Amino acid sequence: MTASLQTMLALTARFHVSVQGVDLGGWARCQGLEVKFNPERQAEGGNYQYETIMPGMIKYSPVILSRAIKKDDTDKVLGWLQDQAANWVDANKSGGGGTATITLFDSRGIPVTKWTLRNVYPESWKGPDLDAMSIGIAMEQLVLAHEGFL
Repeated sequence: MTASLQTMLALTARFHVSVQGVDLGGWARCQGLEVKFNPERQAEGGNYQYETIMPGMIKYSPVILSRAIKKDDTDKVLGWLQDQAANWVDANKSGGGGTATITLFDSRGIPVTKWTLRNVYPESWKGPDLDAMSIGIAMEQLVLAHEGFL
């Protein structure tokens, strides 16, 4: 394998994800690693020169993971989702949401940083649009709801 091909392959799976100890493999795209602090502005009666800024509710966006379907990794995702579905309404069995770790790798495959998401639940999974008349890459998308990484 040439060095340029190795670099290209490394760039297509730059994010590695594990949820509740289940290795979900590498992902090509990770969106939504975001936190909003939502400061609230409060006017003080009789004071027209400034307003007080108060802490607001901290909110985290869902994390959206995308990649080309790969049998072993997609099977792991579907297995984790099946387990989540089986225990979805039984909090005593599920134990609540677990943690997810998203690790970012550089082009050489060396870890750069990671984020640990708290109380993670699947929000949605989308498989490929299947069309025998077109040529394309079968993609999957996993959306994770969570309570934060800070």
